[in-house]
Amino acid sequence: MWTEVLVAIAAALVAALIGWPLVPLLLRLTHAGPGTRPAHTGAEDVEVLRGGLWIGIVERALIAGAIVLGRPELMAVVIAVKGLGRFAEIKSSAAAGERFIIGTFVSIALASLLGVIGWAIVA
Repeated sequence: MWTEVLVAIAAALVAALIGWPLVPLLLRLTHAGPGTRPAHTGAEDVEVLRGGLWIGIVERALIAGAIVLGRPELMAVVIAVKGLGRFAEIKSSAAAGERFIIGTFVSIALASLLGVIGWAIVA
């Protein structure tokens, strides 16, 4: 049992730390790709989705740990809480909604990958 907990903690830490620079990098790349940049209406705050860095770190840690411990259904809880907490910001700004979706998908994919690797180690 302690082995599972230690692997879950290790996967959570690795997911949180690897995602810390990776997710913002991929978000910056979305503005450099084809298509148009979102129009600034003046309503968007310069700090779009403030606190997103820390929310993402916690999100990745919880998801990776949950998968290692064989509780992937907890991903739904994490995503639901994150979505409900950000609903007003996502609704008010197209740019915030786009960043939320891209950031969440990248974060979940990375955490899931590391969680499955940890789960395979335990199994």
